[in-house]
Amino acid sequence: MEREVKELHDKGAWVLVDRTNNMKVLPGVWTYRDKRDENGNIVKYKARWCANGSGDKFARPPESIYSPVAEISTVRLLFAAAAATGQVVLQADFPNAYLNADMNEDVYVCQPYGIYNHADSKKVCLLKKALYGCPISGKKWHDAIASSIKTLGYKRSVIDHCLFTRDTNGYNEILLIYVDDVLVTSSGGKERAEEQLNELENIYDIKRLGKATHMLGIGVHQNEEHITLEQTAYVEKILNETEYTNVKPRGTPWDSQHVGKDETLDATYTVLFRRILGQLMYLANCTRPDLSFAVGRLASSMTAPCHRDWDRIKRLLRYISGTKHHGLTYKTQGKSPTLNTYVDAAYGVDPKRGRSITGYVIHLGNTPVLWRSHLQTTVADSPNASEYIALYEAAVATAGMQNLAEELKMDITHPPILHEDNDGVRRLAMRGMGQKKARHLMMKLHYVQSLCEQGAIEIVRLAGKEQPADLLTKGSHTLKEHTYLRDKLGVVTCSHP
Repeated sequence: MEREVKELHDKGAWVLVDRTNNMKVLPGVWTYRDKRDENGNIVKYKARWCANGSGDKFARPPESIYSPVAEISTVRLLFAAAAATGQVVLQADFPNAYLNADMNEDVYVCQPYGIYNHADSKKVCLLKKALYGCPISGKKWHDAIASSIKTLGYKRSVIDHCLFTRDTNGYNEILLIYVDDVLVTSSGGKERAEEQLNELENIYDIKRLGKATHMLGIGVHQNEEHITLEQTAYVEKILNETEYTNVKPRGTPWDSQHVGKDETLDATYTVLFRRILGQLMYLANCTRPDLSFAVGRLASSMTAPCHRDWDRIKRLLRYISGTKHHGLTYKTQGKSPTLNTYVDAAYGVDPKRGRSITGYVIHLGNTPVLWRSHLQTTVADSPNASEYIALYEAAVATAGMQNLAEELKMDITHPPILHEDNDGVRRLAMRGMGQKKARHLMMKLHYVQSLCEQGAIEIVRLAGKEQPADLLTKGSHTLKEHTYLRDKLGVVTCSHP
């Protein structure tokens, strides 16, 4: 705590002023956390004095406090791009990042309790620097770091505002900001990536972490042949907290035939259910697309889970206990990589609202960089309609990923390929056959047809038993089917370099 206060004083975070009756003073709070490495071991204990601005944010317009963060799909694509060309990704962070941003409006916060001069105990802090917990601090810091990066010659991505690229003497250089973490890579090799950090160090204090090994709870393993992303330590943390470390694993995450009690869980188990589901949701969003369907279905019961949902989340815990070493491996590409999108739909899965499920996964080479499994926003009136809505959503996501890959200067020469197992929908999308039955989908139909006519995408037929996106829309697979499709999905046992 004393070290934190000293850091705040050294950075000139505030000046003490007398409190007046008309001042709006934000309360403060001490937060404590432990920082862990890629193996889950504690490496540092951190105390931080924060403003408690939870009430103040509602008095401000959203645009005045919004601060973007990098999409996790952008993080994955950066690692995939580096692996494709055999480059290394370096990592650094900004200690007390928010204190690098100036506060250009009057914001008052209480003094840190427990550590202050009693002679000034009735005074309050007028912030001169952005402070953690203040609603506008995130935006102040992002604006400051983005402006500094632009002065170094970088161009900000129009797709993801936390991604920056530049061309230096023919070298493609990439910089990605996630709040106070930074990833850099360069086609010029490790020396050029180090030079990128040198330029940042001339502006801000940074802590170099060498080759990226751990970020956002994701373990990163790099060598000349591949880059692996896994969350073994995070899975073990979940299992330890739920006391599921020594259970018998299950081979599949979902049992569609399971019949349990419809009685609602009591309050204690409801809170526990939500906590576990939130952890599994993060796991599914980062490195485990094979969990997306099960997590999505359980999320629909978040408000009032029943005993059947509790049985299913316990099955999911058993499943991850047997697959905790699974993750994503991006390999060096011997030729120009191709974006392959696998898309599927399950008609009328939601019995309450009659909605269908869209599932798609976008591969760079043979490993996924983006996936989604979710209920469609409109009610489809036929299986073909649900498939076409899914195809449209996958095409939109693929076009966005293609644009992002172009900003990263990736050598993708072949248009993205969409793999669809419904031949009628594929023919409708490519040649407009059977339009009379799809007039209510005309806007979506025109968009996909336009992409096909321009040569921006290619749609090919894929046998249903070979469709990995089937794992994102259904949970009725046998162990053999699930294992086969999971491998095709790109979720494999990770071998660390």
